[in-house]
This record gives sequence, structure tokens and C-alpha cells, in this order.
Amino acid sequence: MSIQGISCPKCGSRRISIVAAETLTFKCLDCGYVWSPNLPAQGLVSTRAGEVHWTEIKKVMEDAMSYVHELLDSDTDCNGVISRVQERFGNYLTTRDVIKVVINGVRKYLDEVRYKDVNKYSRLTAEFMKCKELYSK
Repeated sequence: MSIQGISCPKCGSRRISIVAAETLTFKCLDCGYVWSPNLPAQGLVSTRAGEVHWTEIKKVMEDAMSYVHELLDSDTDCNGVISRVQERFGNYLTTRDVIKVVINGVRKYLDEVRYKDVNKYSRLTAEFMKCKELYSK
């Protein structure tokens, strides 16, 4: 059996088989050499906090969205909300991701206050436009 693109590091043969093992392991059918390739970790994202799996980043984004909702209950300043989210989640999210989370959080919050508090809705809409301008840069 020949696995496309794989050759034995010892003899160069392309007659390679896969060995049943915990990790991906190959065996050369010509010289008998057995090896495991060095594969980069799958699904990891580089952050200031280190390598984190992408699913953890999604969870951090959800937590940040909830935090935005909490902040909007007391504060409607876009820059203030962005800086507070950046302080809390900046080790995991890029500045662009923080702004994206704030925009999505404000959008969701606007849907909730649209008919409950017209004044807050209009203030948030103006701030929301500022956030969108930051994101589009």
C-alpha cells in the first residue's frame, strides 16, 4: 500500500502502511522503519494567554457578550465598554474580536430595550454606530 505524499525517512520508499497505535504511526514495508510524524496541535489559536483551543475562544466570546450586556445596563459609552471588555478578555481576544463582541452585544441589547426604554434605545443606537465605525476601520 502506498500513502500519497508519504515516504520513509530512512530509505525513501513510498511503500508505507499505517500502524494501529495511540498516535499516528507509519511503517515502511521495504526496510521496516517505524515512525510517528510531528504534527502541529490541531485547533489551537495563539493568544496573549498562550495556545488555546478554538472552542475555548468561542466560550470566552460568549462570556464577553454577557459582560457587554451587564455593562450596557449601567453604561452606554462605546469606548468605555470596549476598554472594559478589553481589560477583562484581552488576553484571549484580539482588539478586533473585542469590538466585534461589543457590536454583537449592543445589537442584541438594542433588541431587548427597543420598546422598554426609548431614550436608552436612541442613545445606544448612536453609540452603536460609533462601534461599527471602529470595526470597519
